[in-house]
Order: sequence, then C-alpha cells, then structure tokens
Amino acid sequence: MTPRDRVLNALEGQPARPVPWIEHGLSEQLVAAAYGVEFAPPAEPRGSLGYDLEEIRRRIRMNELTGVGCLMLPYHYTMAPRIWKKGGFNGALTDRASLKDLVFVELTAQHWDNIKRLVDAKRDYAMYAPITSGIGHIWQTMDLMAFATAVAEDPDLLRIILERYTEWTQQVVEHSNLIGVDYFWCFDDCAFKTGLVYSPQILREIVLPYARRVAAAIRRPWIWHSDGNYMQALDELAALGMNALNPLEPGCLDLDRIRADYPQLTLVGGIDVDVLARGTTDQTRAAVRECFRRLNRGHRYIAASSNSIPDYCRPENLRAMAEQIAVCGSGDNQ
Repeated sequence: MTPRDRVLNALEGQPARPVPWIEHGLSEQLVAAAYGVEFAPPAEPRGSLGYDLEEIRRRIRMNELTGVGCLMLPYHYTMAPRIWKKGGFNGALTDRASLKDLVFVELTAQHWDNIKRLVDAKRDYAMYAPITSGIGHIWQTMDLMAFATAVAEDPDLLRIILERYTEWTQQVVEHSNLIGVDYFWCFDDCAFKTGLVYSPQILREIVLPYARRVAAAIRRPWIWHSDGNYMQALDELAALGMNALNPLEPGCLDLDRIRADYPQLTLVGGIDVDVLARGTTDQTRAAVRECFRRLNRGHRYIAASSNSIPDYCRPENLRAMAEQIAVCGSGDNQ
C-alpha cells in the first residue's frame, strides 16, 4: 500500500498496515538535525507557485526520512485568514468598521490551476487541504475583549464574520473536492484544557449552523482539529460528520469514552509534544507504545503528535518516535 492508501484507509476505517503517521506541522530544522541532512533554501520567491512546489518537494524528502505519509497544501490556498493585530496573535477585528480588514484570497481560475499543479506533485502521499469551518477562526480573528462583548451585546457581528468565512470556504471546498485533494484537515481550536471557549448556547445557536454548511460541502474524508477539552460539546461536534478527531491533547479528553461512544471516528494523535521536547528517547518510545495500546482499535488510529512537532523538540526523540511508530504500526511489537 502507498502512504496515500494507508492514510485514506485509516480515515475510512479500513485496514492499513503499517498504521500511517501524519503531521500538520513538522520542523524542517528538526528533521535536518535528526537525520544529518541539509535542505537547500528555496530558490523561488516566497508566495510564488514555484516556491510552493519547492516546498512540496522538500516535504516529500522529509517524509522519506521520517515515514510521515501526508503533504499539506500551503495554507493560503484553502485556509481562510485569521486577522491579527500587528506584532501579535490577538485578533484585530473589533466592530463593523474593522470588517474592511477581513480580506480573502481571490478565487480565480489561476488559483484553482495552481492548486491542481501542487496536487499533481504529491506522488504517492496523501495531500490534504487545510480549512476552517469558522468555529476556531471567529474568536481568534477578533480582539478577545471585543469578542466577549459581541457575544453578550452584538451576536449579529459574529454572524456577519462567520457568513464571510463560510461563503469563501464553501467555494474552496467545492473546488478542492474536484481537483484531487485527498482529504481535508479542519482547524477549529475552540477549547482550553479546562473546557470550551464558547458557552454551549453560543456554540449551538450562532457558530455551529455555519460549520454545518462547510461540513455539508465536503466530499472527501476529513479530520477535525481542536486542542483542549471539548467533551461538553462532542455530541454536537461529531454530528458534523467528520471522519477523525485530532490532536487528542493529553489530559484533556476522555479517550476511552470517545473510543466507546464514537466507534465511527478515527483518532489521530495523542503522542505528547511535551515528551518530545523535554523527555528521553525511552519516554518517547513509551508514549508512542501507549498511544497504540490505547487507541489503535478497529483500524481507527493514525499516529501523530498531540499538536505538531516544532523545532524545540529533541532530534533524538523525533528519530525514536519514527522508529517506534514503524514498529508499533507494523504490529510486530506494541
């Protein structure tokens, strides 16, 4: 089976051996240090199609070294923008006047052609399109105080922003279904370790109706991503119809309940980034084995970190993770 076959099989609950490994973020610097290689800097200017094609080729080389089975379309092709204040990560939108700053990439024939050229470069890997249903973007693109005020005093402002996100993303999804994207990865952070960003009422009455419109447009397998503890809303979130949940932040979710109550969902992730950053190779291997022991049931597990793998993780732990995933994924030793 190709890496693409294994990823898609696992997302659809079909046998995949070895069990696949995917990441939505893997530091090139870390891979270079872990495997003693060098990656030449891109020759094409950032933001150009040539640059993005070079990036796909570099990611393929990283996959060959590590065993990761996916590739990502660059964010700007399919992910609606978050609008942040200059120099930080606090949202910039505050009121109706600030909506002029919510600017989307123009969806032209050239845009779709560029996506097709990137998809055609994926070789045997599963290429995903990163998207958002708006669940995460709505609060992250607003100033937090303005967001809290709007929830209480001007919920229609939230609806206006969500409508714009939804309209753009629906077009992206509908075209991507036809271009050859293998799956979607929907990034919708909406929870802290202690619980939801939203009250259940706001999530149910304002946010989820727009998310359902995005979900209804998807014709490929898809993964839904949120850090934190969203157990309180899991029934309503699962009704969106995703194939998989990610990244399974340690200590936040009742994974045994999820496995029992949602057998139709593939679980993607769980390998603790904190262990990768501060632990030993033995602890890393143990973390991988524990995820396989606990989560690898009924062809419904894909190995992945509990968020992404940044450059501050230890190179030796990346190698240990890759080696242990290969062992556990083959079924030889868990």
